[in-house]
Amino acid sequence: MTFSPDPRKNPTAAPLVKTFRDNGIEPEGYVLYTYAAIQVFAEAANAAKSTKLPDLLKVLHSKKFDTVLGELSFDKKGDVTLPGYVWYIWKDGKYDYVN
Repeated sequence: MTFSPDPRKNPTAAPLVKTFRDNGIEPEGYVLYTYAAIQVFAEAANAAKSTKLPDLLKVLHSKKFDTVLGELSFDKKGDVTLPGYVWYIWKDGKYDYVN
């Protein structure tokens, strides 16, 4: 199967993953993707000094953002440049990257 890379394996996310796990939460599924979206929103709002959509869009289209997923930006169409896709294999009730 294909899906985005597992953000828990990203070294940048390691401190946050540890914090979640220390609190009894496994940050699986969309947890870290949602966290990254909030990071981008917060940074854009701070840079724009506004939460109005036109102000946010100017910032979103003009810079790169450091997130738990890695460096993230948006292309000319507004599509996110991360995270891409990888191949996974499901075996014995678990999944991991295809090597």
